[in-house]
Amino acid sequence: MPLPSASRLRLGLAVLILAAGGIACQHLGGASAPAPTADTVLWAGAVTPTSARIHARAPDGDTTGVRLAVTAGDWADATTYPGTASATNPAVLQVALDDLTPDTRYRYALQIHGRLDTTRSGQFRTFADGPSSFRVAMGACATTGSTHPVFDAIRGTNPDLFLHLGDMHYEDIAATQAAPFRRAYRQVHGSTPQADLYRSTPLAYMWDDHDYGPNNSSRRAPGQTFAQQVYREYVPHYPLARAEDAPIYQAFTVGRVRFLLTDLRSARTSNQAPDSAKTMMGPRQKRWFKRQLRQARDQYPVIAWVSSVPWIGPEGSSEDHWGGFARERRELATYIDSIGVNDQLVVLSGDAHMVALDDGTNNHYGKPGGGGFPVVHAASLDQTGSVKGGPYTHGPHRTPLTLFGRRPGQFVLMDVTDDGGEEVCVSWTGKRYDPGRERLSTLLDWSTCFPVPDA
Repeated sequence: MPLPSASRLRLGLAVLILAAGGIACQHLGGASAPAPTADTVLWAGAVTPTSARIHARAPDGDTTGVRLAVTAGDWADATTYPGTASATNPAVLQVALDDLTPDTRYRYALQIHGRLDTTRSGQFRTFADGPSSFRVAMGACATTGSTHPVFDAIRGTNPDLFLHLGDMHYEDIAATQAAPFRRAYRQVHGSTPQADLYRSTPLAYMWDDHDYGPNNSSRRAPGQTFAQQVYREYVPHYPLARAEDAPIYQAFTVGRVRFLLTDLRSARTSNQAPDSAKTMMGPRQKRWFKRQLRQARDQYPVIAWVSSVPWIGPEGSSEDHWGGFARERRELATYIDSIGVNDQLVVLSGDAHMVALDDGTNNHYGKPGGGGFPVVHAASLDQTGSVKGGPYTHGPHRTPLTLFGRRPGQFVLMDVTDDGGEEVCVSWTGKRYDPGRERLSTLLDWSTCFPVPDA
């Protein structure tokens, strides 16, 4: 007997919702017009107490006669820097700023053939030199060139750093040339809300699969060499562990928090390989990661590890998160336990289109009684909701599915409170911005304090 039309509609909606829930960091929907490309790319990163990097694509693709003006006061007092054209892309100017003053706000703009263009100026604040309180906004997974107002909402929270956890675009590039990767960054900056955010807030960015290569990419992505090359051209990154074409893992410090960004795509074996032979990090990056943990143990109360894919999940439950790489996860968890940094560590992830947090209850993969460090997920900026891994003690809060109008966007704020005393306290607040109601709501709020290690 045929179902009544209302029942068919409900059934269709249920199937659609279930299908969306099983997808992580995949674009839903049919073909759409390409996102517009920006003629100018301008953003800051690699900020420290005394330095920063600015990368810019000149408006006409020619850096001849282009300089960068930087000031901590009026534009009349600005210092101009010639910078250096990227060795692989003369359209991109790279400027390394040194001898800056800690905890100071700077403005920057392009000077083109002697004329200063302040209509697209940017700003950043250098980090304080020593213990300090600060705010990091975290997010991941946005359609290529997204103009979602969630980016304005993030900017409105006044973060000191925007930590992008992957899938900055969804081009899924398989080409063996640089042009599509360059175009993708220009499409990101073709979005006014994104360009405004990236010019107002310094960036630290680690890719995942869709902005590195095709869906669920490994080290065999056809365009890997060009993805790495163009990242170095366009993104103002912290010093990379290896200068030549290689995975883009990097580390930096803010106050008394050490951030470790691992590249879990460039060295990854195929998801279909047997678990005994699988690796996400590759041997060289893994040695670097372990060394970073060991060195950070006696220096920093908080070690924030950016793992672009979920850490918690049953063994073999997914090929594209750590549950599908159980042997290597066990190796890393055992090492974390053995050197005693599990009470200093927190994992920060994107990939799954959800805001979620585990306080350590469900995170035990190494030695008996070990583990227990928190895990935080911050996504999606505008993608359809999904859930990966778990269980989690808080959430998951998947990005809601909407049939009409724009779906909400999600992100997480990480607030560090540090007065220089015997502990550093951190709170993570999951946020959802509803464009229809123009309202920012709280999904989760959890805090903990980390004791300062003995010298």
